[in-house]
Amino acid sequence: MSEDGVSEGAITKAELAELADLFDKFEFAFDPISTSAKEAESRFEDRIREIFEQKVVPAYPQLGFSIFCCKVRSLCREYLKRNAP
Repeated sequence: MSEDGVSEGAITKAELAELADLFDKFEFAFDPISTSAKEAESRFEDRIREIFEQKVVPAYPQLGFSIFCCKVRSLCREYLKRNAP
């Protein structure tokens, strides 16, 4: 595990792209209380929980979900900056 809380391979590039897309839809939504923004946020949180339970808990049981979630959000922001249209 790296010092930043997420090891290489904990999230694949495809998973990061998927999560970043969902993140963008609610974090930067014109109307953050819209149904579509809320649905994207719910799917984002469900997906993070799924990845955490499947990949992180078995390998790094000492890592808390909130730390993992914060790191994933940070990775999504970085991904969106690098891949801006």
